[in-house]
Amino acid sequence: MDSNIKESIRNYYEVYFGIGSIYDKLAKKHGITSGVLFVLYVIYENQNNCTQRLICAKLLYPKQTVNTILDSFHKQGYITKRVANSDKRNKYILLTESGKNYAESVLSAMLHLEETAFERMSEEDRQAMMKGERAFLEQLTQFVDELE
Repeated sequence: MDSNIKESIRNYYEVYFGIGSIYDKLAKKHGITSGVLFVLYVIYENQNNCTQRLICAKLLYPKQTVNTILDSFHKQGYITKRVANSDKRNKYILLTESGKNYAESVLSAMLHLEETAFERMSEEDRQAMMKGERAFLEQLTQFVDELE
Protein backbone atom coordinates (compact mmCIF):
# COMPACT_ATOMS: atom_id res chain seq x y z
CA MET A 1 0.00 0.00 0.00
CA ASP A 2 1.19 3.49 -0.86
CA SER A 3 2.73 5.23 2.18
CA ASN A 4 0.71 8.39 1.43
CA ILE A 5 -2.49 6.34 1.60
CA LYS A 6 -1.40 4.78 4.92
CA GLU A 7 -0.69 8.23 6.32
CA SER A 8 -4.07 9.49 5.11
CA ILE A 9 -5.79 6.59 6.86
CA ARG A 10 -3.89 7.30 10.10
CA ASN A 11 -4.84 10.97 9.88
CA TYR A 12 -8.46 10.05 9.18
CA TYR A 13 -8.63 7.81 12.25
CA GLU A 14 -7.11 10.52 14.42
CA VAL A 15 -9.84 12.92 13.35
CA TYR A 16 -12.63 10.31 13.44
CA PHE A 17 -11.75 9.09 16.94
CA GLY A 18 -11.23 12.65 18.14
CA ILE A 19 -14.69 13.71 16.99
CA GLY A 20 -16.19 10.56 18.50
CA SER A 21 -14.51 11.36 21.80
CA ILE A 22 -16.04 14.84 21.85
CA TYR A 23 -19.55 13.44 21.34
CA ASP A 24 -18.88 10.82 24.03
CA LYS A 25 -17.89 13.60 26.46
CA LEU A 26 -20.98 15.65 25.62
CA ALA A 27 -23.22 12.63 26.15
CA LYS A 28 -21.49 11.66 29.39
CA LYS A 29 -22.26 15.11 30.84
CA HIS A 30 -25.91 14.10 30.61
CA GLY A 31 -25.37 10.57 31.87
CA ILE A 32 -26.00 8.96 28.48
CA THR A 33 -23.99 7.37 25.69
CA SER A 34 -23.33 8.97 22.33
CA GLY A 35 -25.66 6.36 20.79
CA VAL A 36 -28.50 7.57 22.99
CA LEU A 37 -27.57 11.17 22.14
CA PHE A 38 -27.79 10.53 18.40
CA VAL A 39 -31.08 8.61 18.64
CA LEU A 40 -32.51 11.53 20.61
CA TYR A 41 -31.24 13.90 17.92
CA VAL A 42 -32.91 11.94 15.11
CA ILE A 43 -36.22 11.82 16.99
CA TYR A 44 -36.05 15.54 17.75
CA GLU A 45 -35.17 16.51 14.18
CA ASN A 46 -37.89 14.29 12.69
CA GLN A 47 -40.81 15.02 14.97
CA ASN A 48 -44.15 13.68 13.71
CA ASN A 49 -42.62 11.37 11.11
CA CYS A 50 -39.99 9.45 13.05
CA THR A 51 -40.03 5.66 13.03
CA GLN A 52 -37.61 3.05 14.30
CA ARG A 53 -36.79 2.26 10.68
CA LEU A 54 -35.87 5.90 10.04
CA ILE A 55 -33.57 5.99 13.08
CA CYS A 56 -31.84 2.77 11.99
CA ALA A 57 -31.40 4.10 8.45
CA LYS A 58 -30.03 7.48 9.48
CA LEU A 59 -27.64 6.20 12.15
CA LEU A 60 -26.88 2.77 10.66
CA TYR A 61 -27.60 1.25 14.07
CA PRO A 62 -28.96 -2.28 14.49
CA LYS A 63 -32.69 -2.54 15.12
CA GLN A 64 -32.11 -4.10 18.57
CA THR A 65 -29.87 -1.23 19.68
CA VAL A 66 -32.47 1.35 18.66
CA ASN A 67 -35.26 -0.69 20.25
CA THR A 68 -33.38 -0.82 23.57
CA ILE A 69 -32.86 2.95 23.54
CA LEU A 70 -36.51 3.58 22.62
CA ASP A 71 -37.70 1.28 25.42
CA SER A 72 -35.59 3.30 27.86
CA PHE A 73 -37.03 6.58 26.54
CA HIS A 74 -40.54 5.17 26.86
CA LYS A 75 -39.98 4.06 30.47
CA GLN A 76 -38.66 7.53 31.30
CA GLY A 77 -41.76 9.12 29.77
CA TYR A 78 -39.84 10.85 26.97
CA ILE A 79 -41.64 9.22 24.03
CA THR A 80 -44.93 7.68 23.04
CA LYS A 81 -45.64 5.54 20.01
CA ARG A 82 -48.56 5.98 17.63
CA VAL A 83 -49.58 3.49 14.96
CA ALA A 84 -49.19 4.98 11.48
CA ASN A 85 -52.45 5.38 9.58
CA SER A 86 -50.85 4.52 6.24
CA ASP A 87 -49.13 1.33 7.41
CA LYS A 88 -50.31 -0.28 10.64
CA ARG A 89 -46.96 -2.12 10.96
CA ASN A 90 -45.14 1.16 11.53
CA LYS A 91 -45.28 3.25 14.68
CA TYR A 92 -44.43 6.90 14.86
CA ILE A 93 -42.18 7.86 17.73
CA LEU A 94 -43.37 11.07 19.33
CA LEU A 95 -41.66 13.13 22.00
CA THR A 96 -43.81 13.86 25.02
CA GLU A 97 -43.65 17.35 26.51
CA SER A 98 -41.16 15.98 29.02
CA GLY A 99 -39.23 14.40 26.14
CA LYS A 100 -39.10 17.68 24.22
CA ASN A 101 -37.77 19.48 27.27
CA TYR A 102 -35.20 16.75 27.84
CA ALA A 103 -34.13 16.74 24.19
CA GLU A 104 -33.75 20.50 24.12
CA SER A 105 -31.68 20.50 27.31
CA VAL A 106 -29.39 17.73 26.04
CA LEU A 107 -29.14 18.78 22.40
CA SER A 108 -28.74 22.52 22.91
CA ALA A 109 -25.13 22.15 24.09
CA MET A 110 -24.27 19.83 21.21
CA LEU A 111 -25.91 22.03 18.58
CA HIS A 112 -24.27 25.16 19.99
CA LEU A 113 -20.86 23.51 19.93
CA GLU A 114 -21.36 22.31 16.34
CA GLU A 115 -22.69 25.67 15.15
CA THR A 116 -19.79 27.51 16.76
CA ALA A 117 -17.24 25.14 15.23
CA PHE A 118 -18.80 25.49 11.78
CA GLU A 119 -19.02 29.29 12.12
CA ARG A 120 -15.31 29.42 12.93
CA MET A 121 -14.49 27.46 9.79
CA SER A 122 -14.41 29.19 6.44
CA GLU A 123 -17.15 28.33 3.97
CA GLU A 124 -14.44 26.81 1.79
CA ASP A 125 -13.27 24.52 4.63
CA ARG A 126 -16.85 23.46 5.42
CA GLN A 127 -17.53 22.62 1.79
CA ALA A 128 -14.23 20.77 1.41
CA MET A 129 -14.90 18.77 4.58
CA MET A 130 -18.35 17.71 3.41
CA LYS A 131 -17.14 16.94 -0.11
CA GLY A 132 -14.33 14.74 1.21
CA GLU A 133 -16.52 12.97 3.78
CA ARG A 134 -19.20 12.24 1.17
CA ALA A 135 -16.66 10.95 -1.34
CA PHE A 136 -15.14 8.65 1.30
CA LEU A 137 -18.58 7.41 2.36
CA GLU A 138 -19.55 6.70 -1.24
CA GLN A 139 -16.36 4.70 -1.82
CA LEU A 140 -16.74 2.72 1.41
CA THR A 141 -20.41 2.01 0.64
CA GLN A 142 -19.62 0.89 -2.89
CA PHE A 143 -16.83 -1.40 -1.71
CA VAL A 144 -18.93 -2.94 1.08
CA ASP A 145 -21.82 -3.48 -1.35
CA GLU A 146 -19.43 -5.28 -3.72
CA LEU A 147 -18.34 -7.58 -0.87
CA GLU A 148 -21.92 -8.63 -0.13
